[in-house]
Amino acid sequence: MKKILSLVLSIAFLFQFSLLTACAQTETKVKTKQTVTVKTGTSIPVIALVPKNSKQISSGEKIEAVIDSDIKVGETLVFKKGDRASLIVVQAKKAGFVGIPGEIVIAGAEVYDTNNDAHRVEAYQTFIGEEKTWPKVMMGISIFLLFPLALFGFVKGGQAEVKPYIPINTRTTQDFEFIINNL
Repeated sequence: MKKILSLVLSIAFLFQFSLLTACAQTETKVKTKQTVTVKTGTSIPVIALVPKNSKQISSGEKIEAVIDSDIKVGETLVFKKGDRASLIVVQAKKAGFVGIPGEIVIAGAEVYDTNNDAHRVEAYQTFIGEEKTWPKVMMGISIFLLFPLALFGFVKGGQAEVKPYIPINTRTTQDFEFIINNL
C-alpha cells in the first residue's frame, strides 16, 4: 500500500511540476514582444492639411498635419504616410504697416506611429511673408518733399503662410522602442 501511495504521489508531483513549467514558458512567450529601436534624429517629414496664414493663427495653436512619407526601421513600418501629426506654433505676427511682413514660427510637433502612440518631435521652421520696401521709400521721400506720399505708410506687408504642399522636416528627440504588432 505504501508503494502504491508513494507512486501515486510521485506521479502527481511530476504532473504538477510539468504544468508549472509549461505555464512559466507560456508567460515568457506572452511577455516577449518583438520591438525595434527608433533612434534619436530619425527624420519624419510632415505637411499641413490646410493652409494657414499669420492673420488666422496665433501663438500656442496647433496646425493639423499628416506624415508625408512612410518611415521604416529595418523592414518594420513605424510611421505610415497619411497618419496624423500636429505642428506647434510658438510665434505668429500679423503683417504690419510700412510693408512689414507677417511671420509664423513653428517649433515642435507631435506625430503618431502605426500603433497610434504619440511622440514629441523637434521641428523648427520659420515662414515669412512678402516684405514691401516701396512704402518705406515713399515715407522717406515724404519727409523731405511731398507730405501726401506719407499715406503709402499704411500699406501692409504680406502675410506669412504655411502651405499644405511644403514638407516640414521633424526629428525624433530620443530613442524609443516600437512594439511590432503583427496585423
